[in-house]
Amino acid sequence: MLELQVPLLAAKALLLLLLFAFVYAVVRRGIGDLRSVPDEEEFSGLAGGGAMARGRSAKPGRTPEILVEESNVLPSDASYPLSSDSTEVGRSSEGEIVLKGDEYASGRHARFTRHGGLLYVEDLGSTNGTYVNGSKAVGATPLRDGDEIKIGSTVFRFVE
Repeated sequence: MLELQVPLLAAKALLLLLLFAFVYAVVRRGIGDLRSVPDEEEFSGLAGGGAMARGRSAKPGRTPEILVEESNVLPSDASYPLSSDSTEVGRSSEGEIVLKGDEYASGRHARFTRHGGLLYVEDLGSTNGTYVNGSKAVGATPLRDGDEIKIGSTVFRFVE
């Protein structure tokens, strides 16, 4: 009986050690992720949700917008100001930017939101995803001046 207790005790100790190592790794990764998020003081914007900027002063009187770069359903010279706190894009006529006839866009495809002096794009569970500079957007993705956003078959350019 004693011969069986020693290996079981060793197995319990090893399992406990692995559990602590896992928790340590998760906490360390979380702290590292939090440290990589810049403080809001580094970002400046006009009061009331004006133009966004990263680490530099916002362009006075300029409202951020998205310009159509390439589209089968929107005019190529169209621009859409992002002056409200939330702008929804998709095939649904309830959105602010309607991609009617874009077979690759979902009804409620993506949303542009303003938070903490930055503008973000977030995929709303679309079938084909939302892409920023060729990479699939996961969660709320912050935008920078000149970023390319692909929603459905339409490609926009973000301009601060």
